[in-house]
Amino acid sequence: FAKRIEESTKNLTRLYEDLRSTYMRTIKVLAQTIDAKDHYTHSHSQNVARYSVTIAQELRLSTQDIEMIRDACELHDLGKIGVEDNILSKPSGLTPQELEQIKRHPQTAARILEPLTFLDDVVALIKQHHEHYDGSGYPQGMRGEDILLGARIIHLADAYDAMRSARSYRKTPFSKEEAVLEIKKNSGTQFDPKVVEAFLKIVDKL
Repeated sequence: FAKRIEESTKNLTRLYEDLRSTYMRTIKVLAQTIDAKDHYTHSHSQNVARYSVTIAQELRLSTQDIEMIRDACELHDLGKIGVEDNILSKPSGLTPQELEQIKRHPQTAARILEPLTFLDDVVALIKQHHEHYDGSGYPQGMRGEDILLGARIIHLADAYDAMRSARSYRKTPFSKEEAVLEIKKNSGTQFDPKVVEAFLKIVDKL
């Protein structure tokens, strides 16, 4: 009887892991589709994941935390599914109303993912990935250590990739030197100085 219970438990665990893996693959494909809709953001989420993981490794985070950050990076722009295409690809400045629509994308992603309770920690990172170290970010205006470290890492990696890529509103990307200078300039305001320090140590590997 005990052996049957043990075998049933193993089967249920395996089934749960298979379902979890299937959900993750499906959601990541959806997120990649959103990236691919705009040739300016193609591969953006994969780039952000690569940069974030390298920074997290430099900060000696645990394997579990690094994998959680990787998953959050690959899904961080999922909420842009709720933003009109003409806003995402607008070549000129955004109106206040359009900007508000953009600013809702972390919360939209959270609402999409929250039913998948095994992603609770990932959802928390996605919600906070546009918060600024000095409290000037969105959606909650969190500051400093109140922002999860993983979210502070993703925020810097996201900004770096945006600067190093062409965008609809800026056809010429920043050079590596220009992007690094911008990140240094915003250390302690937009970015966590500790994360900036780790980034500067690994930027030549990116």
